[in-house]
Amino acid sequence: MSKPHNQNSSLSPVNPGSAVSPRKGLGAVGSPIPWRFDPFAILGVLLLIGIWQALLPVTPRSALPTPWGVVTTLVQKFWYHKTFAFYGLVDTGFFSALLYTVENVLMAMLAGTAIGTVAGLVTARSSLMRAVLDPIALTLGTVPIIIASPFLLLWLGGDRASAVATVAFYVSVILYTYAQRAADNLNPVYESAARTFGASPRRILWDVLVPGTLPEILGGIRIALAGAWGLEAIAELLASQRGLGKLIRSITAVSDVQTLFAALLLLALTAAVFDAIVTSLFARITRWRALPANGRSGAI
Repeated sequence: MSKPHNQNSSLSPVNPGSAVSPRKGLGAVGSPIPWRFDPFAILGVLLLIGIWQALLPVTPRSALPTPWGVVTTLVQKFWYHKTFAFYGLVDTGFFSALLYTVENVLMAMLAGTAIGTVAGLVTARSSLMRAVLDPIALTLGTVPIIIASPFLLLWLGGDRASAVATVAFYVSVILYTYAQRAADNLNPVYESAARTFGASPRRILWDVLVPGTLPEILGGIRIALAGAWGLEAIAELLASQRGLGKLIRSITAVSDVQTLFAALLLLALTAAVFDAIVTSLFARITRWRALPANGRSGAI
């Protein structure tokens, strides 16, 4: 009969009960995957550009600019361009508008992630709190964020607060669901073993529950971040005086299609860059899941 592990080893955050193999990608439980070169992604981009080029001969330039023209416009107007000042914009270049949007998204992600994660973990272990908060989360989750945005604008005004609140609202609902499901999916044997060795609730929280739910929560953060960019642009488009959303609204009013495409391209590139950074960071944070345990790979 093998000897039982000592208390320290039993409470270490190795194999905390995730049911997904570390070799799997962002699947049903949202396990983040390390960044790697994907030739199919490059093929998809080339295919999109090819379709774009094929449509040019049958589409007027006033409706569809050339890819090179869009890239040139983005470069020329990135730091400063007099047309932005002519439009009456506070941001006189793509960079200042992008910086404002990025700041709002990051603030909303921090607030929404903190609220949603804490609420999800608490309700997963408290039947009373779950009975109280689940109906609220379910109701809020069924309300389209586009419908909720005007109310937040009325309550908070058309400045940064309303845009951040809109995105944070969306993020918190997603993270609430992911955190709660991650705690429910955690094998109860780990918490039972921790109690057997005399672990306090605080120790169980930090040594079992947090590392055990972390991979799924990080996957939820990645999904929430992907949608946050579009929601932030919509919130800025509705009432903000700054940001890429405001920029898009202004250039749409004057039918500057090439600049509009450049703004959309910049927003898409920013979302892709942040997703790559977050994926790589999360893969490093959860790299312990790939460590061998008793001759087997990390996750159970």
